[in-house]
Amino acid sequence: MQLTIEIDDELYAGIEAVAKQEHSSVTNVVKHALSRLPSLGKSAPPPVKIPHGYKIPVSEGARPFTSEDVYAAEDENDMRGLS
Repeated sequence: MQLTIEIDDELYAGIEAVAKQEHSSVTNVVKHALSRLPSLGKSAPPPVKIPHGYKIPVSEGARPFTSEDVYAAEDENDMRGLS
């Protein structure tokens, strides 16, 4: 679905900066941010507890594991920028 929204220039510049830093697109940054809002009701599969303690979402083959999934796992485990 395509949607046009109005946001201020400062916010858009911030989104562009995040997209550049993450080697992603503005669209993917916005989708990622919106998907993390609990009130939107998308239920994520429960994370799997693995030996080193990181939480990795379970994929039942519904979609491939993407870089956005890696970013989310890094965020959840406070690992962003450690590589």
